[in-house]
Amino acid sequence: MILAHWTYTKNEWSAFIRRKKKQKGFFNYLIHLSSAIISQKVPEIKITSERVYIGKDHQHFSSQRHQLLKINIREEGIINILEIMYENICVNENSVGEITIPVPKGKLREAFEVEEKLMSKKM
Repeated sequence: MILAHWTYTKNEWSAFIRRKKKQKGFFNYLIHLSSAIISQKVPEIKITSERVYIGKDHQHFSSQRHQLLKINIREEGIINILEIMYENICVNENSVGEITIPVPKGKLREAFEVEEKLMSKKM
């Protein structure tokens, strides 16, 4: 079941990517600027109770190998971010992962509903 299906304007997606690249360092930010000219495709995001689809790619956060830890919605400048933290449960080692998703304009209430549904499933 799809909990949210979001599409973005080019400006919203570019602002999110710029923020993400700046956090990773200046070199990654420069790579983003050059690749942004080449790639103009803005993906759509679908959130289910087990994974997040970003375009054709997906990332699990709740499965036999992944355990949802927490969800946080925060404001970062002009964009709100839905952050899903999960634990990757492996036989050899456990590691914490994070999925960050930009919340499109006008979808903040829907983001809170997604947070509520996922956290109620966790309990």
